[in-house]
Amino acid sequence: IATLSRAVETLDHAIQSFSAFVPVSLVRQLLESEQKLALGGHSRFLTIFFSDLEAFSTFSEEVPSQDLLMRVSDYLELVTRVIEAENGTVDKFMGDGVMAFWGAPALMDDHALRACVAALRIQRGMDEMNARWVAEGQKPLRIRIGIHSDAVLVGNIGSAERMSYTVLGDGVNVAARLEGVNKEYGTRICISHSVYKETGERLCVRPIEEVTVKGRRSSVPIYEVLGAFGVDAALEPAPPTVELCRMTRLAYEAFIAGDNALARRRYEEVLAAFPNDSLATLLLRKKMAAA
Repeated sequence: IATLSRAVETLDHAIQSFSAFVPVSLVRQLLESEQKLALGGHSRFLTIFFSDLEAFSTFSEEVPSQDLLMRVSDYLELVTRVIEAENGTVDKFMGDGVMAFWGAPALMDDHALRACVAALRIQRGMDEMNARWVAEGQKPLRIRIGIHSDAVLVGNIGSAERMSYTVLGDGVNVAARLEGVNKEYGTRICISHSVYKETGERLCVRPIEEVTVKGRRSSVPIYEVLGAFGVDAALEPAPPTVELCRMTRLAYEAFIAGDNALARRRYEEVLAAFPNDSLATLLLRKKMAAA
Protein backbone atom coordinates (compact mmCIF):
# COMPACT_ATOMS: atom_id res chain seq x y z
CA ILE A 1 0.00 0.00 0.00
CA ALA A 2 2.85 2.38 0.85
CA THR A 3 4.53 1.64 -2.51
CA LEU A 4 1.26 2.23 -4.36
CA SER A 5 0.71 5.49 -2.48
CA ARG A 6 4.19 6.75 -3.43
CA ALA A 7 3.59 5.75 -7.05
CA VAL A 8 0.34 7.74 -7.14
CA GLU A 9 2.05 10.76 -5.58
CA THR A 10 4.88 10.54 -8.11
CA LEU A 11 2.38 10.31 -10.97
CA ASP A 12 0.42 13.28 -9.64
CA HIS A 13 3.61 15.33 -9.31
CA ALA A 14 4.69 14.35 -12.83
CA ILE A 15 1.32 15.35 -14.29
CA GLN A 16 1.42 18.72 -12.51
CA SER A 17 4.96 19.36 -13.77
CA PHE A 18 4.06 18.24 -17.29
CA SER A 19 1.03 20.56 -17.38
CA ALA A 20 3.35 23.54 -16.92
CA PHE A 21 4.90 22.78 -20.32
CA VAL A 22 1.90 21.42 -22.24
CA PRO A 23 -1.42 23.32 -22.11
CA VAL A 24 -3.90 21.44 -19.95
CA SER A 25 -6.71 22.48 -22.30
CA LEU A 26 -4.87 20.90 -25.25
CA VAL A 27 -4.35 17.62 -23.41
CA ARG A 28 -8.01 17.59 -22.40
CA GLN A 29 -9.16 18.26 -25.99
CA LEU A 30 -6.89 15.55 -27.37
CA LEU A 31 -8.27 13.04 -24.88
CA GLU A 32 -11.86 14.01 -25.65
CA SER A 33 -11.24 13.80 -29.40
CA GLU A 34 -9.71 10.32 -28.93
CA GLN A 35 -6.87 11.17 -31.31
CA LYS A 36 -3.89 8.82 -31.17
CA LEU A 37 -0.57 10.29 -30.07
CA ALA A 38 1.20 9.46 -33.32
CA LEU A 39 3.03 11.53 -35.89
CA GLY A 40 0.85 12.93 -38.63
CA GLY A 41 -1.72 15.57 -39.33
CA HIS A 42 -4.52 16.75 -41.56
CA SER A 43 -5.68 19.94 -43.24
CA ARG A 44 -8.17 22.12 -41.41
CA PHE A 45 -9.45 25.68 -41.76
CA LEU A 46 -8.66 27.48 -38.51
CA THR A 47 -7.33 30.76 -37.13
CA ILE A 48 -3.73 31.52 -36.23
CA PHE A 49 -2.61 34.23 -33.79
CA PHE A 50 0.81 35.85 -33.28
CA SER A 51 1.72 38.48 -30.69
CA ASP A 52 4.95 40.31 -29.96
CA LEU A 53 6.23 43.24 -27.92
CA GLU A 54 7.24 46.41 -29.73
CA ALA A 55 10.92 47.46 -29.50
CA PHE A 56 11.61 44.68 -27.04
CA SER A 57 15.35 44.51 -27.82
CA THR A 58 15.80 48.16 -26.88
CA PHE A 59 13.58 47.72 -23.84
CA SER A 60 15.60 44.72 -22.61
CA GLU A 61 18.81 46.79 -22.73
CA GLU A 62 17.32 49.49 -20.51
CA VAL A 63 15.57 47.40 -17.85
CA PRO A 64 17.35 45.31 -15.17
CA SER A 65 17.19 41.59 -16.00
CA GLN A 66 15.07 40.63 -12.97
CA ASP A 67 12.54 43.39 -13.62
CA LEU A 68 12.48 42.41 -17.29
CA LEU A 69 11.76 38.78 -16.41
CA MET A 70 8.92 39.70 -14.07
CA ARG A 71 7.27 42.07 -16.53
CA VAL A 72 7.53 39.68 -19.49
CA SER A 73 6.14 36.92 -17.27
CA ASP A 74 3.15 39.15 -16.41
CA TYR A 75 2.58 39.78 -20.12
CA LEU A 76 2.83 36.09 -21.03
CA GLU A 77 0.56 35.15 -18.14
CA LEU A 78 -2.08 37.60 -19.41
CA VAL A 79 -1.86 36.33 -22.99
CA THR A 80 -2.01 32.68 -21.94
CA ARG A 81 -4.93 33.19 -19.57
CA VAL A 82 -7.01 35.11 -22.12
CA ILE A 83 -6.31 32.68 -24.97
CA GLU A 84 -7.31 29.68 -22.86
CA ALA A 85 -10.43 31.51 -21.61
CA GLU A 86 -11.45 31.94 -25.26
CA ASN A 87 -10.84 28.21 -25.92
CA GLY A 88 -7.67 28.80 -27.90
CA THR A 89 -4.44 26.78 -27.77
CA VAL A 90 -1.08 28.36 -27.01
CA ASP A 91 1.25 26.71 -29.49
CA LYS A 92 4.59 28.10 -28.30
CA PHE A 93 6.48 30.99 -26.75
CA MET A 94 9.21 32.54 -28.92
CA GLY A 95 11.10 34.89 -26.64
CA ASP A 96 8.58 37.67 -26.07
CA GLY A 97 6.36 36.35 -28.86
CA VAL A 98 3.36 34.02 -28.61
CA MET A 99 1.83 31.76 -31.26
CA ALA A 100 -1.65 30.34 -30.73
CA PHE A 101 -4.51 28.91 -32.77
CA TRP A 102 -8.24 28.26 -32.61
CA GLY A 103 -10.19 25.44 -34.29
CA ALA A 104 -8.16 22.33 -33.38
CA PRO A 105 -8.14 19.69 -32.09
CA ALA A 106 -11.81 20.37 -31.31
CA LEU A 107 -13.90 21.84 -34.14
CA MET A 108 -15.02 25.42 -33.56
CA ASP A 109 -17.41 27.41 -35.75
CA ASP A 110 -16.47 30.82 -34.34
CA HIS A 111 -12.68 30.38 -34.20
CA ALA A 112 -11.96 33.66 -36.01
CA LEU A 113 -14.21 35.72 -33.74
CA ARG A 114 -12.77 34.11 -30.61
CA ALA A 115 -9.23 34.91 -31.72
CA CYS A 116 -10.15 38.56 -32.31
CA VAL A 117 -12.00 38.82 -29.00
CA ALA A 118 -8.94 37.36 -27.27
CA ALA A 119 -6.75 39.96 -28.98
CA LEU A 120 -9.00 42.79 -27.78
CA ARG A 121 -9.07 41.42 -24.23
CA ILE A 122 -5.27 41.11 -24.23
CA GLN A 123 -4.97 44.68 -25.49
CA ARG A 124 -7.26 45.93 -22.69
CA GLY A 125 -5.29 43.89 -20.16
CA MET A 126 -2.00 45.37 -21.38
CA ASP A 127 -3.46 48.87 -21.09
CA GLU A 128 -4.30 48.17 -17.43
CA MET A 129 -0.83 46.76 -16.70
CA ASN A 130 0.83 49.70 -18.45
CA ALA A 131 -1.19 52.16 -16.38
CA ARG A 132 0.06 50.45 -13.24
CA TRP A 133 3.67 50.36 -14.46
CA VAL A 134 3.64 54.02 -15.50
CA ALA A 135 2.25 54.96 -12.08
CA GLU A 136 5.25 53.13 -10.60
CA GLY A 137 7.63 55.11 -12.80
CA GLN A 138 8.30 52.29 -15.29
CA LYS A 139 8.09 52.28 -19.07
CA PRO A 140 5.00 50.75 -20.73
CA LEU A 141 5.06 47.74 -23.04
CA ARG A 142 3.21 47.91 -26.36
CA ILE A 143 1.82 44.69 -27.83
CA ARG A 144 1.28 43.92 -31.52
CA ILE A 145 -1.03 41.14 -32.73
CA GLY A 146 -1.59 39.52 -36.14
CA ILE A 147 -4.46 37.13 -36.93
CA HIS A 148 -5.20 35.09 -40.06
CA SER A 149 -7.67 32.31 -40.95
CA ASP A 150 -6.59 29.67 -43.46
CA ALA A 151 -6.44 25.97 -44.27
CA VAL A 152 -3.25 24.63 -42.65
CA LEU A 153 -1.75 21.31 -41.63
CA VAL A 154 -2.48 20.55 -37.98
CA GLY A 155 -1.29 17.57 -36.01
CA ASN A 156 1.62 15.95 -34.19
CA ILE A 157 4.89 17.11 -35.76
CA GLY A 158 8.39 16.02 -34.77
CA SER A 159 9.85 12.61 -33.98
CA ALA A 160 8.64 9.49 -32.19
CA GLU A 161 10.60 10.58 -29.08
CA ARG A 162 9.54 14.21 -29.06
CA MET A 163 6.53 15.64 -30.83
CA SER A 164 4.50 18.83 -30.76
CA TYR A 165 0.86 19.40 -31.58
CA THR A 166 1.13 22.40 -33.88
CA VAL A 167 0.09 23.97 -37.19
CA LEU A 168 2.14 24.34 -40.36
CA GLY A 169 1.60 26.01 -43.69
CA ASP A 170 1.40 29.23 -45.64
CA GLY A 171 -1.37 30.52 -43.36
CA VAL A 172 1.02 30.49 -40.40
CA ASN A 173 3.49 32.66 -42.32
CA VAL A 174 0.72 35.12 -43.20
CA ALA A 175 -0.34 35.44 -39.55
CA ALA A 176 3.27 36.08 -38.50
CA ARG A 177 3.61 38.68 -41.26
CA LEU A 178 0.47 40.48 -40.08
CA GLU A 179 1.90 40.79 -36.58
CA GLY A 180 4.93 42.57 -38.05
CA VAL A 181 2.76 44.77 -40.28
CA ASN A 182 1.55 46.62 -37.19
CA LYS A 183 4.99 48.20 -36.92
CA GLU A 184 4.64 49.75 -40.37
CA TYR A 185 1.21 51.27 -39.75
CA GLY A 186 1.30 52.05 -36.03
CA THR A 187 -1.61 49.68 -35.38
CA ARG A 188 -2.03 47.15 -32.58
CA ILE A 189 -4.29 44.39 -33.96
CA CYS A 190 -4.09 43.53 -37.65
CA ILE A 191 -6.26 40.88 -39.33
CA SER A 192 -6.52 39.47 -42.86
CA HIS A 193 -9.54 39.62 -45.15
CA SER A 194 -10.28 35.95 -44.44
CA VAL A 195 -10.70 36.74 -40.74
CA TYR A 196 -12.92 39.70 -41.62
CA LYS A 197 -15.12 37.45 -43.79
CA GLU A 198 -15.43 34.88 -41.00
CA THR A 199 -16.41 37.40 -38.34
CA GLY A 200 -18.97 39.24 -40.46
CA GLU A 201 -20.30 42.36 -38.78
CA ARG A 202 -19.29 41.33 -35.27
CA LEU A 203 -16.08 43.39 -35.33
CA CYS A 204 -15.47 47.11 -35.55
CA VAL A 205 -12.68 47.30 -38.14
CA ARG A 206 -11.27 49.70 -40.68
CA PRO A 207 -9.38 48.81 -43.86
CA ILE A 208 -5.67 49.56 -44.05
CA GLU A 209 -4.57 48.46 -47.51
CA GLU A 210 -3.34 45.40 -49.40
CA VAL A 211 0.08 44.04 -48.48
CA THR A 212 2.35 41.51 -50.15
CA VAL A 213 3.41 38.54 -48.06
CA LYS A 214 6.76 36.89 -48.76
CA GLY A 215 6.26 33.74 -50.82
CA ARG A 216 2.83 34.80 -52.11
CA ARG A 217 2.12 36.29 -55.52
CA SER A 218 -1.21 37.87 -54.60
CA SER A 219 -1.58 40.63 -52.04
CA VAL A 220 -3.63 40.34 -48.84
CA PRO A 221 -6.21 42.97 -47.80
CA ILE A 222 -5.69 43.81 -44.12
CA TYR A 223 -7.75 45.57 -41.44
CA GLU A 224 -7.26 47.11 -38.01
CA VAL A 225 -9.53 45.79 -35.24
CA LEU A 226 -10.80 48.43 -32.81
CA GLY A 227 -13.69 46.68 -31.03
CA ALA A 228 -16.35 43.98 -31.04
CA PHE A 229 -20.14 44.32 -31.11
CA GLY A 230 -22.43 42.40 -28.77
CA VAL A 231 -19.68 40.38 -27.09
CA ASP A 232 -18.76 42.30 -23.95
CA ALA A 233 -19.48 45.84 -22.83
CA ALA A 234 -15.75 46.33 -22.22
CA LEU A 235 -15.02 45.57 -25.88
CA GLU A 236 -17.89 47.60 -27.35
CA PRO A 237 -16.45 50.41 -29.51
CA ALA A 238 -17.29 53.96 -28.50
CA PRO A 239 -19.26 56.11 -31.00
CA PRO A 240 -16.13 58.09 -32.05
CA THR A 241 -14.35 54.80 -32.82
CA VAL A 242 -17.27 53.62 -34.96
CA GLU A 243 -17.21 56.94 -36.80
CA LEU A 244 -13.45 56.68 -37.34
CA CYS A 245 -13.92 53.25 -38.93
CA ARG A 246 -16.75 54.52 -41.14
CA MET A 247 -14.79 57.53 -42.39
CA THR A 248 -11.64 55.47 -43.05
CA ARG A 249 -13.66 52.90 -44.97
CA LEU A 250 -15.17 55.57 -47.21
CA ALA A 251 -11.73 57.00 -47.96
CA TYR A 252 -10.33 53.57 -48.74
CA GLU A 253 -13.26 52.73 -51.03
CA ALA A 254 -12.66 55.92 -52.99
CA PHE A 255 -9.01 55.03 -53.48
CA ILE A 256 -9.87 51.47 -54.59
CA ALA A 257 -12.36 52.92 -57.06
CA GLY A 258 -9.55 55.00 -58.57
CA ASP A 259 -10.91 58.38 -57.46
CA ASN A 260 -7.72 59.73 -55.92
CA ALA A 261 -9.07 63.25 -55.45
CA LEU A 262 -12.04 61.99 -53.44
CA ALA A 263 -9.83 59.60 -51.48
CA ARG A 264 -7.46 62.43 -50.57
CA ARG A 265 -10.32 64.64 -49.47
CA ARG A 266 -11.81 61.87 -47.33
CA TYR A 267 -8.51 61.00 -45.65
CA GLU A 268 -8.08 64.70 -44.91
CA GLU A 269 -11.57 64.68 -43.36
CA VAL A 270 -10.49 61.79 -41.14
CA LEU A 271 -7.49 63.81 -39.94
CA ALA A 272 -9.65 66.88 -39.41
CA ALA A 273 -11.93 64.86 -37.09
CA PHE A 274 -9.11 62.76 -35.58
CA PRO A 275 -5.87 64.82 -35.76
CA ASN A 276 -3.79 62.23 -33.92
CA ASP A 277 -4.72 59.30 -36.16
CA SER A 278 -1.31 58.09 -37.34
CA LEU A 279 -2.79 55.49 -39.69
CA ALA A 280 -4.75 58.06 -41.70
CA THR A 281 -1.66 60.29 -41.85
CA LEU A 282 0.45 57.44 -43.19
CA LEU A 283 -2.15 56.23 -45.69
CA LEU A 284 -2.74 59.74 -47.01
CA ARG A 285 0.98 60.21 -47.58
CA LYS A 286 1.54 56.78 -49.15
CA LYS A 287 -1.49 56.65 -51.40
CA MET A 288 -1.27 60.19 -52.62
CA ALA A 289 2.44 59.77 -53.33
CA ALA A 290 1.69 56.63 -55.34
CA ALA A 291 -1.03 58.48 -57.24
